[in-house]
Amino acid sequence: MNFIVCDGVWESAGQTPVCVGTLSTMALSEISPSGLTAEDHAQLRDNALILFAIVFGALVLKKALKL
Repeated sequence: MNFIVCDGVWESAGQTPVCVGTLSTMALSEISPSGLTAEDHAQLRDNALILFAIVFGALVLKKALKL
């Protein structure tokens, strides 16, 4: 998706916006960073599963030692 940008000031001429400067286009990827990559998603999922396993193991061990 592309957006129209103005390197000057937007003014209003009646109902029409007017750029006092130079109009250009800018892609969405230039405005905001992209989301997670596939590698980032896999790493985040793996770390979440490891954290879950550690917490679950600690709770099971705590319960087993109370017997």
